Amino acid sequence: MDKTDLSKTPGLLPNFCAAGNVFMLVILVELLAVVLALAAGDHTVFWEQLALVSMYAQWLALLNAALICIWRKRLNTLPVVRSLLLTFTLLLLTSLLLSYVVIFLGRQIGFYTFASPLWQTFFLLRNLAISAVIYAVVLRYFYIQHQWQLQVRAQSHAQIQALKARIRPHFLFNSMNTIASLITIDATKAERAVENLAELFRASLKDDTEHTLESEFALIHSYLDIEKLRLGDRLNINWQQARDLPLDMEIPALCLQPLVENAIYHGIEPMAEGGVISITAQIENNRLCLVVTNPTNGSVRMTAPKGNHMAQDNIRQRLSLMYAHDAAFEIDQTQGQYSVTLKIPLDHKQP
Repeated sequence: MDKTDLSKTPGLLPNFCAAGNVFMLVILVELLAVVLALAAGDHTVFWEQLALVSMYAQWLALLNAALICIWRKRLNTLPVVRSLLLTFTLLLLTSLLLSYVVIFLGRQIGFYTFASPLWQTFFLLRNLAISAVIYAVVLRYFYIQHQWQLQVRAQSHAQIQALKARIRPHFLFNSMNTIASLITIDATKAERAVENLAELFRASLKDDTEHTLESEFALIHSYLDIEKLRLGDRLNINWQQARDLPLDMEIPALCLQPLVENAIYHGIEPMAEGGVISITAQIENNRLCLVVTNPTNGSVRMTAPKGNHMAQDNIRQRLSLMYAHDAAFEIDQTQGQYSVTLKIPLDHKQP
């Protein structure tokens, strides 16, 4: 499963080995060709101009895309400034080479204008000038996008650490009181509660941005065991898990446990009679679908507190960074129910 890891530095250059990116490049280049043909001013030969400009521009764009596709990994390992300069130079050399090829073919076909040394010089300089301006603008855009990705990833990483460190004091104190009361009554349960609490702390201290689906489920079970001891019959769990789940699948760490925690903290605890937390895990349309549902107070629409928003915003941002538009984070609030759905692609290719 190829995805974007938050622990890795994002590349400066986009992936032009992907068909979708190449298709968008072809569309943009064709629009540019139309603009250049219109700028020529002679509308009597517009279609001829458009055909020639389109042919040259598309060949140049595809050659440059192939060049970046081949050299992208190496260029992305270089310092940013050196990578930009080297990419700019390689693209200009491609433009120069293609211009020479056009001149050679024009002379072979018999276009008399291609035989003029003065016209050849003008043709080369004009193409290089136009290419240099376009390449400079495009690389500037890549640089700004790269800096934005670095900033967002740094912010997201900080939020992950804050999310891991955010073990609510009331949960810790209540858990310790529960364990203390169990020691003299049921030492086995007390020991298991201590082990579950240690597992939660161990997960909060890890610096992993990803782990397996099985690890996330184990973490949730440890958390629910502790909360079950504390809340008793007020907390009921309806866990529905499909048999064909890929438990070894890598998912963002702590992408589901905070949602279960929020469901208990904001859904079950305020209700004197308690309620049922539903956790559903299944495969839908080649995506892992995880749903957490908790009850709310009747017809009153639940307004998520700040802590709830922090977890949800963090998870939404991480899904967007790792899977782009292939993942989804959805909230559905109806009368008496609040549901959060995560959809993670099973086979995601890096954009």
